[in-house]
Amino acid sequence: MTTHNILRKGMALSLLVAMLSLSACMAGSSENAEIPAAVTEPSDSDNGIPDASLRAMDASAHAEPRIDGLDPALENDELRLYISRTTAEIAVLDKQSGQIWRSNPDSAEDKLASPYLKGKLASQISFVYLTQNGQNKDYDSYNNSVKFKQFEIKQSDAGLAVTYLFGDPEKGLESIPQTVGKERFEERLLKRLEDPADQEQLKVRYKFNEEKSLYERREIPKAVMKKLLALFEKVEYTEEDLAIDNGDAGSGEAAQAANPKFSATVYYTLDGRDLIASIDTASLTEDTPPYRIHSISLLENFGAAGRQDAGYIFVPDGSGTLIRFNSGNIQAQPILIPIYGEDSSIYVREKFNTLEPNRLPVFGMKKNDAAFLAVIEEGDALAKLSADISGRLHEFNTVAAQFLILPKDEVRLSNNEIMHKTPKETYKGKLKIRYSLLSGDQADYSGMAASYRAYLEKTHGLTKLKAEGDTPFYLELTGSIPKKKNLLGFPYESLVPLTDLKEAGNLVDQLRDKQIQNVRLRYDGWFNEGLNHTIASEIEMDRVIGSKDEWNRLAEKLLKSGGGFYPDAAFLHVYSNSGKFSPNKDSAQYISRRYAKIYEFDRAAYFKHNELLSHYLLTPRRLASTVNGFLSDFKKLNPGSISLRDLGSELYSDFRRNAEVTREDAKRIVTAQLQAISSQSPDILVNGGNAYALPYASHILNLPQTSNEYQLAGESVPFIQMVLHGYIEYAGKAYNTADDQQVHSNVLRSLETGSNVYFNWFYEEPSVLKETRFSYLYSNHYEQWFDEAVQAYGEVNEVLKQVRGQSILKHEKLAERVYKTVYENGLTVFVNYGGAAAAVEGVTIKANDYLVKGG
Repeated sequence: MTTHNILRKGMALSLLVAMLSLSACMAGSSENAEIPAAVTEPSDSDNGIPDASLRAMDASAHAEPRIDGLDPALENDELRLYISRTTAEIAVLDKQSGQIWRSNPDSAEDKLASPYLKGKLASQISFVYLTQNGQNKDYDSYNNSVKFKQFEIKQSDAGLAVTYLFGDPEKGLESIPQTVGKERFEERLLKRLEDPADQEQLKVRYKFNEEKSLYERREIPKAVMKKLLALFEKVEYTEEDLAIDNGDAGSGEAAQAANPKFSATVYYTLDGRDLIASIDTASLTEDTPPYRIHSISLLENFGAAGRQDAGYIFVPDGSGTLIRFNSGNIQAQPILIPIYGEDSSIYVREKFNTLEPNRLPVFGMKKNDAAFLAVIEEGDALAKLSADISGRLHEFNTVAAQFLILPKDEVRLSNNEIMHKTPKETYKGKLKIRYSLLSGDQADYSGMAASYRAYLEKTHGLTKLKAEGDTPFYLELTGSIPKKKNLLGFPYESLVPLTDLKEAGNLVDQLRDKQIQNVRLRYDGWFNEGLNHTIASEIEMDRVIGSKDEWNRLAEKLLKSGGGFYPDAAFLHVYSNSGKFSPNKDSAQYISRRYAKIYEFDRAAYFKHNELLSHYLLTPRRLASTVNGFLSDFKKLNPGSISLRDLGSELYSDFRRNAEVTREDAKRIVTAQLQAISSQSPDILVNGGNAYALPYASHILNLPQTSNEYQLAGESVPFIQMVLHGYIEYAGKAYNTADDQQVHSNVLRSLETGSNVYFNWFYEEPSVLKETRFSYLYSNHYEQWFDEAVQAYGEVNEVLKQVRGQSILKHEKLAERVYKTVYENGLTVFVNYGGAAAAVEGVTIKANDYLVKGG
């Protein structure tokens, strides 16, 4: 059988396997009952109903416009998908606007890009694979597949499937033995070469080792590789000969020298105005062990904008940020930021700053008069967003998602020796991105926010709030903390109250006297030994805060005045190994198999306090039983509401041997427990607001108010607020603990972003914090902030109560440090953060002030 026929049969087999797994989402490690199985989707439509207008097209069909080199392949009432039969490039036509979005730019005239980079710009999929010693190497679909004509396109009424075989089809160094015994070298090789010049050429490439009595291969220059391969073909050297000569070395250095071979299938379909691209990692093949795929990038050049284009890239860094095209700011680092923050089960040796995580699995681009918003529908917990501008490597501005399907970590064996380790299993499941195409007045970041909001309504059941009453005043109070004490010279720790239940009620009364009725009280440190409580699998209420009767009276008081009581609990963070928690059994593990322990970092210098343990990470496999135990005890105290300290903000893997949990597994586990909690306490307040928690959240605190202001992307936008306003109540950081403690500055930020007022207090005198680990709470004493809080709430409530239940339709920057926010009912808020008055759109906003129109 010829090599060509073998290739064709291998490709067909790969495609068959991939097509059979198209509708199944394999989720890895799902044998454990605590990992919910992935749901098999009936279709790629966002509402579960296939697009009835979807149909395949014949390549010869007359379809306008014609796109040079591409054939029409699929269409529905809104879009048409084209594909190149020679390069596998795709293009999508928006029938409404006439805009064409291409998977790859035309780089023929790019004077900056090397030929290799031009090949990468022409690829639809690329990946990084790991060598045996953990080093990164990369492949892309053009340089390592299309260039060798190793791909196949399958077409149906449901979509397109493009299967790529990666790796140079020609034989390489792996086909030449590393070592050959003296007798075999002379008898099996030299004697069969009749030409003395050929014999001499072979001798030059091997060096005789007298001690071992064998010939060892020298370094072989690429220029003579083909000549040497031709010599072995002359002597009819076989795979069996190679195995004999290499012996045990065949799995070591010889394997490292091989041309790695992989295959992967990319699927495309259309749904309304959306293009959907996906890869099922269960259908990936890795044909040359020990090479393994580390990460995958899908359509990393989709919509790439050139130097002649105007617009920006959007990424959801913090609240959201814009990266302007062609800024020339190439001294700044490219963007590479993970969705839902870093995986805490990847060991961190140094921490240089505290960053706002990406809370939403989206990214987008505005390009001239059109835009797209991409939603990562599957594999989002594994994704990182990459973005860069033109002028660094090539002449294009790009944004894309890459998926880490096989994490790796360094394990230090000694001061001079490092080993790279990976989990046993690669993630097996779908990676899927939905590209929503926008045009007209929707082609900007406001339109992207509206598109994602509509998507969440369809897929997550997001519903409008009732537009009535005052806005929430969020108050976080700390109940009890442990404090070092001394008895007859013996040190010990006991709980002391910072705010007991009576004092909390007193503060609620004081606020009510100031006409603040809608108080939403988050109460920390009320059970299992204070603020940093033991594992939450059972509840023992801390006696120092008061009685159950006082608990019930406080909850009733808040509800009667229109507010709510939210007892706080941490389920993923375990602050000590006491109680029913054993690190050996119950903690997550790093790839190195050590327990996942998080230490405190200095809040100013960011160095790690190795003597101050912050918390362990509970293995996600233990989460269901922990939540179940908590809810069983919570029935006696449940006010119908709860605060979740970490379930809406933390997501991590567990690399425990033979019980691995991928980040995608962990997302499903957390989501299942959010659902269980909501069945008993439907009014949920979460911290952070990761996208998978949104269907269960009524309130979000610490929602990012700005981006991290990376050098490449310094322009913050309130994208996450534009998505959520009118659907979920939210606030940013507490006014008194934010980086900018200026209350007026926080009022302006609230008015620009539609965020509610939030303060974090305690009642007792600050001196109680001496000899504790909680000195960072000193500035939280309520008396320092009470009057300013009342005034701030009055200002913010006066404006925002008019737009409760109203979406933010438009946000834009009018001038330097001057912004406009427009709500659904027409109310418009102008905010000027500058030091001088600003005249815009026929109004003048005073320095460091705001102006409200309409409504």
